[in-house]
Amino acid sequence: MKKIIPMLLLVVALGYSIFQLYEKKHEEKIVSNKNDSYIASIQKMGVQVGQQAPDIKLMTLEQKNVNLSEYKGKKIILNFWATWCPPCQDEIPALEKFHEKHSKDVVILGVADYIGEKKDLDFVKNFVSKNNMKYKILLDENGNNFRKYGVISIPTTFFINPNGEVVYKQIGPLNEKQLNDFLK
Repeated sequence: MKKIIPMLLLVVALGYSIFQLYEKKHEEKIVSNKNDSYIASIQKMGVQVGQQAPDIKLMTLEQKNVNLSEYKGKKIILNFWATWCPPCQDEIPALEKFHEKHSKDVVILGVADYIGEKKDLDFVKNFVSKNNMKYKILLDENGNNFRKYGVISIPTTFFINPNGEVVYKQIGPLNEKQLNDFLK
């Protein structure tokens, strides 16, 4: 009898552990499915693939106004980002490497969340310099351009063909393959 009680406790403990493992896997699957549907629902918001890219007015780091339409006739990567966003920071090296190789073929416009930066131009300039960002950085002075494109999660990037049509939309950080696919 004394040997049976420890064995029963061991079996109960093992059974409980297996049950907990099953429950954890089941919860992870539910969370994963919710994340997938969340991303899919975000993907459906704002400017969509196949639509004309809305013209937007932005400010350069030199405080000059530019319009997106000034780049019509060129391939454009319109990247909405912020200095405080870790995934945005993660994609900077890929964007910069792509820019170094393909600046004659593709214009990269990094649209910074200027409101989130508390309208501190020197802070943004220092961030750009520190991260050796050579592609064009523009500022969304009042958040209107983020709203116009329906950007609610950053980074969000729109690939725009020379006719001004959005041909690809990426929510989340870019990788080199996605950037290179845009050249085809």
